[in-house]
Amino acid sequence: MLKFKKKSNIDYSAPHNRQMMFRMRLLKFYKLIEFDEDVYTATANKILNGTLPYRYVNQIEKLRLEHEKKKKEKWEKIKRKGATTMGLKVRDIVKRSTQER
Repeated sequence: MLKFKKKSNIDYSAPHNRQMMFRMRLLKFYKLIEFDEDVYTATANKILNGTLPYRYVNQIEKLRLEHEKKKKEKWEKIKRKGATTMGLKVRDIVKRSTQER
């Protein structure tokens, strides 16, 4: 039986739309880690206007990818075990209580 190669997802949207989507992903990540509203607003304006140097934007993107990777690993671990560490502790307590009866 023939196996077909999966086509890559080609983005046909305009370059300015892709660039804006990239910037919005950065801002969404940055909002998670920045709690000072004034600092966030100043940095967000630099990112959106394109005045933040490309080198720094790449560093922020690397941090975002690293964060996404850790988050994905965390959820894969939870998916494998079926519960968080606290959930597993609760399971153990419930098991012990049923064994004592």
